[in-house]
Amino acid sequence: MCVIDSMSAGCGVAARHGRGRWAALAGALALCAVVTGCGSGGSDSKVAAAPSTTAVSRAPADPDAAQKAAVLAAYRSMTDAEARTYATAKLDPGLSRYAVDHALTDIKLTLYAQQQAGTVQKGSVTRSPKVTAIDTADDPMKATVTDCADSTHYNEVDAKTGKATPYNGSRRHVVTVTAMRPKSGTWRFFTYTIDRQRTC
Repeated sequence: MCVIDSMSAGCGVAARHGRGRWAALAGALALCAVVTGCGSGGSDSKVAAAPSTTAVSRAPADPDAAQKAAVLAAYRSMTDAEARTYATAKLDPGLSRYAVDHALTDIKLTLYAQQQAGTVQKGSVTRSPKVTAIDTADDPMKATVTDCADSTHYNEVDAKTGKATPYNGSRRHVVTVTAMRPKSGTWRFFTYTIDRQRTC
């Protein structure tokens, strides 16, 4: 409290200095609240962290994927026609679209042996073919398919009586076939080898 006397002038100066310090302090507090929150208790005082990103590595696409799929499709079509041939003891008309050269000859020889014996094949073969080699740069393109043929539920039977022919060997064999395709043509199989010494 200032008393009005000879010191009143000094008191007025002191009062003005006090008011200036309080104003400066209030301004600093307001600025602190706006910029940082001046505390650690409120959630508003925290700056949201930027979401982290993790790079995902991907294997490069197989440039031969389409041709590999075409090879396997042709192989399934060939073996389906082969199965129809042995089931009816008649050459399936669609077989020559996929099998040529030695592959077609080997199937015809098996068919001839069955015709002579009066037998047909019943059931189905379980297959798991894979393209194990392919060359799409040359013309014709070339490919090799390796298969595991499981004939557990595939039997040679008498065409008249249906009696099964006894068989005591392995029912699972490695099959290797080779195919070629001109750039403007389709995949056709030239060799068809059943390795009866290799099981799978």
